[in-house]
Amino acid sequence: MAPPKPGVIPLRPLGLGEILDGAFQAARRNGKAMFGSALIFQLITVAATLLVMFLTLGQFMVGLLDGTMLIDGNNATDTDAFLGSILGFTVAIVVTVFISTLLQMVLQGALVVPVVRSVLNRKTTFGQMWQLTKPRIGSLLLLAVLYAVAALIAVFVYIAVVVLLVLSLGSMDSDSAALAGVGLSLLLSLPFLAVGLWIGTKLLVAPAAIVVDNIGAFAAIKRSWQLTKRNWWRTFGTYLLAAIIAAVITGVITTPVSFIVGMIMGMMSIESTPEQALTQTIIAQIISSAIGALVGAVTLAFQTGVMSLIYVDLRMRRDGFDLTLLKESESGKDDGGIPGSSARADLVPGPYTPGSPQPPSAY
Repeated sequence: MAPPKPGVIPLRPLGLGEILDGAFQAARRNGKAMFGSALIFQLITVAATLLVMFLTLGQFMVGLLDGTMLIDGNNATDTDAFLGSILGFTVAIVVTVFISTLLQMVLQGALVVPVVRSVLNRKTTFGQMWQLTKPRIGSLLLLAVLYAVAALIAVFVYIAVVVLLVLSLGSMDSDSAALAGVGLSLLLSLPFLAVGLWIGTKLLVAPAAIVVDNIGAFAAIKRSWQLTKRNWWRTFGTYLLAAIIAAVITGVITTPVSFIVGMIMGMMSIESTPEQALTQTIIAQIISSAIGALVGAVTLAFQTGVMSLIYVDLRMRRDGFDLTLLKESESGKDDGGIPGSSARADLVPGPYTPGSPQPPSAY
């Protein structure tokens, strides 16, 4: 007898094609919640990046184009101005990337909600998705901070090891030491990359665990580590294929658009003044960024859907999650919550303590 399929996937351990197809179907059925939220995030990120570039480098670029700002390497004032602009731009971009990383983690957690609800053929509105995500935002932000700190520590360790190895080659002449330093840096990057991929795959479903299991960031890391045990290669291969599909879609759409926009703007800027050339460059960047944001929203929704269904698949393989979902499906009622979630405090009016009986009105 075929397993029941109330929603986008059958209620049994999933194959690769079922996960990919289920992610597309979930995004299509909840377009406003998933694509809408992802597009808003992408547009905010693009707008913040362009604003940072304009505020930190706008005046500097205008001076270079109209010839009023010439950089003389022998002039300390020019050098300080140039380095100050680059340093300000770098700091602003780092801050922007950090904030966007926090927001993206929250968005990924929010997008898990409509995907898991689609497993039982329950549609999710934009407001409902964020209402269900609201109690988990703090844990998602903490998870993003933990990831960022771990990445920074790894980068510092890598740089420190490379510097120590290069210093140990001080007895060699400068050219040989430089070549040896480059070679050692490339060789050392391979084990760091391998460890990063392994840990990243082990922690892949932590955002989904926060949202569905309603647990904290540290508990979600432990939960993801346990779920991916003996399933690392399946998890890694599935998500890698989804990333390749997303990259191909992005390249197919954005590359021709960027080429055409750049060619048109290049033809228009032949006889333009420096101010007009800068304006045309900004317009071209805005157009390309807008197209990239639209495509990025699609790929982000798809990849998050794949991550969510990987989590569902791992739980069905280890915890019998398919039986839990089947029991909820047979009830025929949509309580407005997240299927399989142990706590629905956000749906219960008045004060609520996790573990206490929930009143019938919540259902």
